[in-house]
Amino acid sequence: MEDPDPTTLDHKDLPALRRAKAELVVGHKKKNLDLFFRARVTSMIALINLFLDPELDYGWMECSQLAAKAAGKGSISHARNLRKWVVAYMQHGTLPLNRYGRFNTSILDDEDLAQQIHLHLTGIAKEGYVRAQDVVDVMSTPEMKRYLGTKTGISKRTGQRWLNKMQWRYGKATKGMYLDGHERVDVVEYRKGFLARMEEYQKRMTTYDRDGKVLSYPTGINIAAGLYPLVEITQDESTFTMYDRRRTKWDHKDAKQPEEKNEGPSLMISGMLTQEWGELKHGDE
Repeated sequence: MEDPDPTTLDHKDLPALRRAKAELVVGHKKKNLDLFFRARVTSMIALINLFLDPELDYGWMECSQLAAKAAGKGSISHARNLRKWVVAYMQHGTLPLNRYGRFNTSILDDEDLAQQIHLHLTGIAKEGYVRAQDVVDVMSTPEMKRYLGTKTGISKRTGQRWLNKMQWRYGKATKGMYLDGHERVDVVEYRKGFLARMEEYQKRMTTYDRDGKVLSYPTGINIAAGLYPLVEITQDESTFTMYDRRRTKWDHKDAKQPEEKNEGPSLMISGMLTQEWGELKHGDE
């Protein structure tokens, strides 16, 4: 005789289902519940509420799928887990605690845990580069250790394997198509106006050839009208960023391009030159 399906609900057990809901609601209010366990209990209560709602005409399986979607999962496996957890609680009073060290499966088969790690890494990727050490760090937090029921975290090698399992790929960093706004209509129009103004300004400047000899002197000078001689000052700069030398990185398979420039914190070195006086330095009068 085959074992009964652990996700099937006996409709004769509606009173037991109502008792389970009441107990879960009370237990859910306890302040010592960790983040993941609380999320599971919340989804279990949502499933029971949907199924017991007299205004809804959904079956047990449909209600589990709706509860899974409401929890941000939406997968068939998570909906099945919700049904199994509720039935197990009704029959044996057991709750879906962490599975670390209890089942012959990967810890990442735990959808709540995998999603939490993935969201953490996605946040890091928006600001810089993801490392295997980032997985190690998040798994070494007191909350994660409490959830896994262990006193130790994971190794860097395990972090690398987990990144692969979560479909992050390590490879050469691609520059992609950067969107800096240089070709925006308003930027193009500003450049045109700037060039026209510079053409007028140059009439009031001394111009030189490559050897520093004067080619022409300022014209159109009228001190009374506020038209003074002008000196052209050119600026050059170099920007050094945290990730300048990085050539490889972890990227998720669903990472989208184009992307905005983001190379981490930067340091800009700037210099100013004039043909009349050479390089301008701090302290020059």
